[in-house]
Amino acid sequence: MSRTTHLIVLTYAALACIIDGFVVQRKWSHRSAIRTSSTKSAADLFGSEGWKPIEKELDTVPIFTCANEKGHPLQYSVEVNDDSFPVPFFYCDVGDALEELTKARKETEMGDELDIIPFPLGKAFQLWATDKAVIIPSKDAIMQAGAPPGSNPLGQHVPLFACMDIMQEGEDGKPVLPLFFVLDEANTAVEEATQADGGSPEDFEVVSLSLPRAVELLAGAAEGPAFQFIPPKASIQHIEDYLSS
Repeated sequence: MSRTTHLIVLTYAALACIIDGFVVQRKWSHRSAIRTSSTKSAADLFGSEGWKPIEKELDTVPIFTCANEKGHPLQYSVEVNDDSFPVPFFYCDVGDALEELTKARKETEMGDELDIIPFPLGKAFQLWATDKAVIIPSKDAIMQAGAPPGSNPLGQHVPLFACMDIMQEGEDGKPVLPLFFVLDEANTAVEEATQADGGSPEDFEVVSLSLPRAVELLAGAAEGPAFQFIPPKASIQHIEDYLSS
């Protein structure tokens, strides 16, 4: 499936959820704390000229939420400054989302009425930055980025992985920096690049930076971003398997 097709499918899901206002009847809640975005103010960021191309790229990355048959995301009760309100949880790792689905089906007694649906990361990032959603990074990714073993991903920033010396060709033929959500996939890209162009993978460092920091840097780039967010292969495979079933 092409990146364009993914964008269309994910945007449709996003609009359906937003129009329905995330209203979901449920019998359970989950309490935690939302970590507020450390980037510039949401109004400044999302009103900037640099945001639109970033949003377009982010929207090609599917993340997942538990939702009912109408596509309404399950709500979780969270606490921020002693206030409690319901928000959807979006999972970057499809495996983590499926684990949550198993728990949610049991605890809500909704069974097969619940499933996971893809949601565009760009839209979810806007909701997260305005405290209207929680984005939960991969449990493996946060540890690979330096978090202690067993760390709770809830409240952690989404880590990205990149090798600043490795570029790939974008859709317009210009070189772009790939930003990966999975460390192993970033390492594989380095190995493939060195096999094609020479050199040793050990000579190239893969570094980690948070998604909010990456967005902030890219939004402030004077000549526009030359980057590409690379969706996890497992996420794309899950969607393709669903569409072909």
